[in-house]
Amino acid sequence: MGVRLTDEEREEFLTRGHTLILSTVRQSGEPFMTPNWYVWMDGAFFMRTTAKAAKVKHIRRDPRVCCMVEQGERWVDLKAVIASCDAEFIEDEALIARFMAAFDAKYAPFRFDRGAAPEATLKHYGGDWHLIRMTPREGEVRSWYNAKVRMKARDTS
Repeated sequence: MGVRLTDEEREEFLTRGHTLILSTVRQSGEPFMTPNWYVWMDGAFFMRTTAKAAKVKHIRRDPRVCCMVEQGERWVDLKAVIASCDAEFIEDEALIARFMAAFDAKYAPFRFDRGAAPEATLKHYGGDWHLIRMTPREGEVRSWYNAKVRMKARDTS
């Protein structure tokens, strides 16, 4: 038994995960990382972002991205999936509607009260937005769950 997640474990972990760390590439070649809410469906990560976000410019120039979902505070609890992906902007209305329904269901308990938000926050998140699909490349998904190291040690005793 290795520390990698099985296909079923990975699917459940990505479906339930809360925050996706997205890494894009700046024009200078430096990585640029941002935390995002996301939905895992149809074997890909989906997220929405404002049209003016830096990551939109980065993806338009270079659609290669890296996505990471992780959890755990103690070493033994660390669990992660990291995937090298190809990003694309989605305009299909039916797919956008599916994403929005899944997104709203997943994050409803975590939304902020727009009435209590500062004007600058409303302005920042207002305006046009894009839906981005990030599809993992074949053989480019890595995962681990440190608790499996402990389970393996117990299995051999």
